[in-house]
Amino acid sequence: MPGFSFKYPVVSHVGHNVSHAKNRTKRQFKYNLHTVTVLVEGAKKRLRVPTKVLRQLKKAGLTTHWQKPQE
Repeated sequence: MPGFSFKYPVVSHVGHNVSHAKNRTKRQFKYNLHTVTVLVEGAKKRLRVPTKVLRQLKKAGLTTHWQKPQE
């Protein structure tokens, strides 16, 4: 895949900070991004992915950080 990359927006969604007095101000929920090395067509590629995607990559055995134990 030439040009293989994932781009995530800075903000996943928007909500409110709520104080004890119930004052509401805008806040942003940001992605929990991690830098991970992935094997793409035999070449190593560094990506910044959210935690949920990182777990999926680990389960599929596509990262260099963790490999499934051979049974």
